[in-house]
Amino acid sequence: MDTPQQPTSETVLRMSGGTKALVWLTLGAAGAGLGFALPWLLQRIATWPIPYIDALKFLGSFDAPLMVIGRPAVLALIGLAIAFFITYEAAELTISDTQIRIREGDDARIVTRAQVGGVYRKGGKLRIESVEGRILFNDDVEGGGVAIERAFTKHGYPWEGAA
Repeated sequence: MDTPQQPTSETVLRMSGGTKALVWLTLGAAGAGLGFALPWLLQRIATWPIPYIDALKFLGSFDAPLMVIGRPAVLALIGLAIAFFITYEAAELTISDTQIRIREGDDARIVTRAQVGGVYRKGGKLRIESVEGRILFNDDVEGGGVAIERAFTKHGYPWEGAA
């Protein structure tokens, strides 16, 4: 006698809070470091034939205390803004036995189980294709190759990877 199969819980693949914090810290620190190093860098490249080099040298020549502190602070904020954009737009996949919910920033869509013809990694990205071969999703997903494969095979999706 067949017993009905219990649906498994959802599996979520997303960027962890620790990874987000690392991205924010790295890009914020890179911006601040660039702010401190900008005058030195501009002195080094002053001899190169770069358009508008005089304007860049002028911007890097300010040595007032406000500029010495302000330049790294502004560039750190720019780095944090870029980091926020990167982490906010990172794909989040919620996988269940019946559907895959894909969220990227404010955009969300659902791919039903019947639409999925194959799932595999290509060039470091996860690719979900329809039965007809149309690409339904092709982007980076956090979690690592083994965890991503397990998430899809756990829910019975056709994983097309090396065994």
